[in-house]
Amino acid sequence: MMSYIILGFLCVIPSICLSILTDGETQNGTLRDESVDTETDVFRQLLNQETLIRMSLVKNVHSLMKDMIEMKESMSASNKRLHDAEKEISSLKNEVQLLKTENQKFKEQAVKFQDEFRTTDSRFNEIEGNFTKVSQSQTQYERHVNDKIEDFEKNTSTILNDIKIEVRYLSVTLLDLHKHTMELNMSIPELIESRITDFTANVNRSVGDINHKLLTSKDYQEQLVYNLSALGNDQSSLMKIISDNLNNTINSIKADVEQSQKSQLKLSAAVSSLEVFRIHVPAEQLCLLEYLRDIVHVSKYVSKTSVSFTVGLTSSSSSWNGNILVFPHVVTNNGNGYNPSTGKFTAPTDGTYVFFVTVNTYGSNYIYLDIVLNGLQKVRTMSHNSANYMTGTNMAVLQLYTGNSVWVSRSSGQSYYTDSVPITTFSGFLL
Repeated sequence: MMSYIILGFLCVIPSICLSILTDGETQNGTLRDESVDTETDVFRQLLNQETLIRMSLVKNVHSLMKDMIEMKESMSASNKRLHDAEKEISSLKNEVQLLKTENQKFKEQAVKFQDEFRTTDSRFNEIEGNFTKVSQSQTQYERHVNDKIEDFEKNTSTILNDIKIEVRYLSVTLLDLHKHTMELNMSIPELIESRITDFTANVNRSVGDINHKLLTSKDYQEQLVYNLSALGNDQSSLMKIISDNLNNTINSIKADVEQSQKSQLKLSAAVSSLEVFRIHVPAEQLCLLEYLRDIVHVSKYVSKTSVSFTVGLTSSSSSWNGNILVFPHVVTNNGNGYNPSTGKFTAPTDGTYVFFVTVNTYGSNYIYLDIVLNGLQKVRTMSHNSANYMTGTNMAVLQLYTGNSVWVSRSSGQSYYTDSVPITTFSGFLL
């Protein structure tokens, strides 16, 4: 506002001065002489200089106004920066306060950590004492095992001698059996020949008697022809049966002989292995100890990772058409992997699992069920309605990881049938 007032003032002053000079010149122009003209020229020069000065002043005023506007803009920018700086100072104060709070929390946590470190040190001391006790117990156990191994070494020679005696006795028995088998092989043809000879003699006598009776009666002759035919058939059957029985007996005796020879070879190999073991027992005590420890470790691991379940339904439904089939009746749930509330089995450990589902339809309905792994259908049962109370069953072998879920889901159809002892069931176990 001040700049506009100054500009107006500078514009008014030259105009007033110009009017005064021109008015005096108009009224007295006819009365002045040449000297006045000279003064007029001087005044005109002064007026021109004044005009130049006024224009310079106007130009300076404009530049001054521009500078004032720029100063105002810079002042507003400075005010804005000052406001932003005040905001930043406020936020920095808040952050400093937060840092102080966090520093206090860290100090408290450091105190807690120091207490926990003291507790941990005491526990480490206890664990070190326990390790010392375990080492002493292990030393005692190794001594006990060494004593047992020494007793085993002492008894090994006696046991090997007893096994050798039994092997010799078995060898003698096998030789006797072989001799008896040879005698039997030699006597079988003679026995067969004697049996056939006796049978042939009996048949010849029967034929002679029949021929004698044929001469006396024609009717009896016809009957006798029929009897002879039947007797011939019986003779063929009897010869076949005798031959089959003899072959079976011979094969059985040969199999027994071969089995006895194999047993003898196995016993001989066992005796040789025991001899080698008796020689190398002192050098293999450590291996035996490690083997026993591995067996104990594996048995503990197997007992811990046993997972299996069998669940079922104890009430039927002719209209069930839900999504997940929930089996609330639990028969077995080793490892607690199956949830009877949701109907889902969750794998407690990684491994290969086997799942089996069986479903009966209610009456003439039909139903298809799927075994589902994490939302993906794997196998499907089909209980068709071509007859009443049809059964559908299927099995799936799945690779699961800890946390994977398996359940039974309806694909199509409705209903299921069961009893107080479950008929519709769902089972699974870890291989």
